[in-house]
Amino acid sequence: MNNRQRLTDLEDTIERLYDRLGYWEKELAIIRPGSDEKFKLQQRIKRELLPDIRRYEQEYWQLYPMEGVVISEEEAASQLVQVEQAVTSLEQVSAAEYPPEMLALLQEIRAKLDILDSSASAKFKVTIPLIPAIASYELEMDTEGVMYKTWKSIKGGIRRLNSTFFR
Repeated sequence: MNNRQRLTDLEDTIERLYDRLGYWEKELAIIRPGSDEKFKLQQRIKRELLPDIRRYEQEYWQLYPMEGVVISEEEAASQLVQVEQAVTSLEQVSAAEYPPEMLALLQEIRAKLDILDSSASAKFKVTIPLIPAIASYELEMDTEGVMYKTWKSIKGGIRRLNSTFFR
């Protein structure tokens, strides 16, 4: 099976898993709070569904061609502003409302955003797909090494942030 076919299969699988997640979340909304049934469904989501979603998404992003989707510099700047606004709004909420792991991740993302702001130039271009076949982020950096380290850190931070929220 070639990469293109595998990507298509993974997209279908991920879409079905998200459909199932949506259905189960709707069920959670109508189940009486504190009931054993609600707890069991939450645990089923945590133990069965979310690990599958993460596994298939990880494979998808490993196979996805980085040059597949390109957006303009203006769109990239807009996406970066949205990420920064989201981080800023989360930072403004009381630290007591979030687990310590999330606060550490927010600080890590903030540090990466600050690095990106200080090192952007017209030397090195990379495209980061944000949403498959819909949006990506194009970034220009001074060196490949800086971008690789930054992207790896951001990707790891986002994965840890996802695992913190969907435990």
